[in-house]
Parts: sequence; C-alpha cells; structure tokens
Amino acid sequence: MAWKYIFWFSLMTSYKAEETEWRSGDLPPNIPPDGTYKILNRFVKPFINRRVMDSSIVFPDLTSRSDIDIFSQIPEDCKTLGICEDIPNYPADIVSSAIHQIEHENKFKFNKDVLEPPQLAERIGPEEESIDLCSSMERIFIPKVAQDVNKDWFLIVNDKQKPRQTFRVEICRGGENASCSSIVFFQKGYKGSCVQKYVLRNMIALNDKNEIIERPFQVPSCCSCVAKAV
Repeated sequence: MAWKYIFWFSLMTSYKAEETEWRSGDLPPNIPPDGTYKILNRFVKPFINRRVMDSSIVFPDLTSRSDIDIFSQIPEDCKTLGICEDIPNYPADIVSSAIHQIEHENKFKFNKDVLEPPQLAERIGPEEESIDLCSSMERIFIPKVAQDVNKDWFLIVNDKQKPRQTFRVEICRGGENASCSSIVFFQKGYKGSCVQKYVLRNMIALNDKNEIIERPFQVPSCCSCVAKAV
C-alpha cells in the first residue's frame, strides 16, 4: 500500500504543477492528438464596440508620444469641423510602421474617395438647372486626426505623400451660420442660415493603448440652408 500512496502523491504533485503552468497562459504539455485541452482559468476581455486588430500589433514607440501635446495643437478651424489634415508633431514614423503592418496583415481595407467629374450636360449646359442655397467647397480630405461620436480625438493612419485614406467632404464657406442665398425669402418670424452637416465614416486609427482600430468618425458631408424661429 505504501508504494501505491507514493505513486498517488507523485501523480497529484505532477498534476498540480501542470495546472500551475496552464494558469500562467502557456499551452498545456502533451496535447491530445485531437488538439483539445482543458482551460483552467480563461481571461475574458471586456467588450469594446469596435474592431481591434491583434493585440500583438502594438508600437512601443507610441508610449513616448504625448497625446495631450498633439491634440492641444489642433488648429481652431479643425476643432470646429472635428477633422484635420495637418497638425504639428504628427508621428509619421510610427504611422508608417502601422501602415506597413496593416498592408502586410491585410486585415483592414483603406477607404479612398474620389471626386466625380461633372456630367456632360452640366459642362455644356447654358445654365445650371439647380442653384445651391449655401456656398460650399467640395474636396478630398486626407485626415491625420479626427473626432469620433464621443468627441474624442484619434490619430488617423495616413500618409500625405501616398494617401491611404481619403474622404470626400463638403464644407460651408463663410463658416457656421453663414447667410443663405439672397434668392431665398423666409416667412416673418424665421431666419435662414447655412449649417454644416456631418456623416459617420469608418477610418483606421491609433488609440491611446497603441492599438490599430477601425471605428466611425465624423466627416463634413454637406452645407444645408435651414430656417430657425427668431
């Protein structure tokens, strides 16, 4: 009986040692041929409502960047729009590494808008069939920072020399609350003004945890003439 007790004690000691190793996050030894094994202590990440790349895609150099310094230098006109093409201290080298990793892994698809050329009838017609009630500017944006739906700023993964993400924008000329066209008349007690409208577009960005993410960001979409009671 003594030898059976010694054998049982040795077996339990071995099992406890293996259990400790499994809990440390390593794969258990002697995995069965079918590849199954028991997980003794599974760590479940909290749910985040966004798509995040593999946690191994982290850039250590980002720990030295100061988001406060970067975002505090965003120009005022960019803060109004919630998106910006040029900011000081944009970490181009880190972003370049992120672009290389994304293209290598091929896990995300970069968005690329283009401006459509005017239709033939619009180019040769004697007069425009419709008149915009607000003066606006339409162009392609190559963002470097943008705000999400919570008004939090993020670094957008991009390259000005070889743009990876481009978005069509339409921005009100004259800023917010500019006057509508003079051909418009409003009923007494109402006043018209041009208001900037936005849409949400998915962009690839870097968050404050050094992860590459894809989530919606606001983009100026059109300039609309609206009436308000006065």
